[in-house]
Amino acid sequence: MGYTEFILTINSSCITILIILAIILLVATRFRGENGYAAAIIVLPNVPVYIYNMSRMLGWHEITLFMFPISYSVNTMLMPLLWLFTLRNFDTDFRFRPIQLLHFIPAAVSVIIVLSLSTQERMDNIIYEMSGDDMWVGDLNTLIILFQMFLYFAAIFRYLHKKRHYIKENWSDAEYLQKEWIPKLMYLFAALFVIVMTCYVIWPRTDAWLIQILNVIAMSYLTYNSIAHPAVLSTTEEVSATENNSENTPSPILDEIQMQEICKRVTEYLETSQAFLRNDLSLAMLSKETGIPQKMLSRAVNSYMKCNFFELINAMRVEKARQLLLSPETSGYTIDSIYEECGFRSRSTFFLAFKKAEGKSPAQWLKSQKNETF
Repeated sequence: MGYTEFILTINSSCITILIILAIILLVATRFRGENGYAAAIIVLPNVPVYIYNMSRMLGWHEITLFMFPISYSVNTMLMPLLWLFTLRNFDTDFRFRPIQLLHFIPAAVSVIIVLSLSTQERMDNIIYEMSGDDMWVGDLNTLIILFQMFLYFAAIFRYLHKKRHYIKENWSDAEYLQKEWIPKLMYLFAALFVIVMTCYVIWPRTDAWLIQILNVIAMSYLTYNSIAHPAVLSTTEEVSATENNSENTPSPILDEIQMQEICKRVTEYLETSQAFLRNDLSLAMLSKETGIPQKMLSRAVNSYMKCNFFELINAMRVEKARQLLLSPETSGYTIDSIYEECGFRSRSTFFLAFKKAEGKSPAQWLKSQKNETF
């Protein structure tokens, strides 16, 4: 197989795979809101570019000239789409509004710049690209993408860090809500950008095949996790409402005696009511049920008990798990079946919390306890 056939095979295969992934994603999730952005990430920044690559290699000049401005435009859409996807996943009240179109100004500018060139200038640029070089239009497009990469990744990781902190302060099921796979997806995209840019500097012609292969890997990860880890609509809506309320409320000033009294009331209530076994328990719910203002409750737990709400609730759940694992009444239970009884939403969350507390997995801990008994 020659180089041309190799490029055509890679690009046509990637187009097919990406379209199939987008269809599977939308059908499997019943066109749920945040997955519209995911499908756009899969198709928009990629498929037009691959069609352009194929038409260029096959000598389809009319199609190549038509796709040329489109490919330069969609190149600049990935980072804005990743930003909007992140916002939509953590805030179900988020809606696409006309002001969001400002994110796509670079795409519009890229089209205008390319269309301002004469047909001959566009053909010259295409010929340069095929030789592994770029004219000023291609260099400008690369600079725009690099600028977007630094700007948007900084904004995305700052936003995720803020959400991570807030969720741990206010929710008992933080791992589930903060969607750990989304930060991992962003790290994956960041790593791919570095790999692609490095390879492009060393050998520019890698933009015709390496990006495509790496993109399919990233988009497969995006598709799988979007289907496997759907958004928790009611919960994230409450997160947004609670966050807004807490930001508008000044932090209370409490002395140690007041904090001690609050913590005593809270722990007694949790133990008596077994509220910590509810996997959707939040700081706002606990505040309402105990009659303690949310900010006051959070301050007392953080300052007096030296932990956040998430850590407090999960410590109680792990203690419940210990009791169930050692109880003769639950001897018929499997370790995997106990996590729901303890208030954990998923097996992975249970195992992480237990190992963090005990330094061992539940099975290892139970085995060590039995060995000590005998």
